[in-house]
Amino acid sequence: MKLLSPFLLLIFLAGCMDDDDVREVVEQELTVAFRAEYGGEPLRIQSEAYGYPTGDSLKMLLFQYYMSDLAIRDGSGREEYVINEIDLLRWNSANDDGTIERTYKVLLPEGEYGDLSFGLGVKPTLNAIDPNNFPADYVLNENEFWGAQTRYVFAKIEANALLEEDGRFDTGLTYHMGSDSLYTRISLQQPFTVRDGANSRITVVVDVLDALSKNGETLDITDPAKQAVHGGNQAVANGVWKRLSESFRLEVD
Repeated sequence: MKLLSPFLLLIFLAGCMDDDDVREVVEQELTVAFRAEYGGEPLRIQSEAYGYPTGDSLKMLLFQYYMSDLAIRDGSGREEYVINEIDLLRWNSANDDGTIERTYKVLLPEGEYGDLSFGLGVKPTLNAIDPNNFPADYVLNENEFWGAQTRYVFAKIEANALLEEDGRFDTGLTYHMGSDSLYTRISLQQPFTVRDGANSRITVVVDVLDALSKNGETLDITDPAKQAVHGGNQAVANGVWKRLSESFRLEVD
């Protein structure tokens, strides 16, 4: 059997390739909007009284979560492009809009994409690094660091609840969660297109109510033993975290 020379083999392979197999990688702008909701409505911190499935009411004070290795995968599923290593999304003011936008400049080809993924929380390689090893203004800062053993707080949900008919939102709900065992990789399938020279835009949506009540599982906020998680109370933490991780969805504008 006669073999082709390396030069002829390259010509043969190039002739067999479709145009779609060779796509130019250029700097693209991709805007990802992160929208927080409560019961399908834009999240309003402090200013909105929300109903709760137990018949009680609450006002949200804080919602935040870390996101690691935000990435998109092309429509074929063959190539993944990481567009941001770590970020903190936070809603903590009455002036905050329900949507936070980030615009990334990333090297990737124009074309169809079908998947956006990220790690909910701080990935283990970063979770192992103390905040004093980062610049003072870095997203992994001391304010979100529990300590040498417990590491970073991955997500926080805080609210005041009205549990009695006195009009007072005076029962605090505090759910601070984080550990390598909780870190969860999330993949959201939804086709979208990136066009050269255009600022493409997609939206990641998460519903805070789902973290507390979803699929027939409702956290009993009237039970003092279930009103706080801060390192301990892992049974409650695991339930809130699981529901939170399952509440994300991707929308395409």
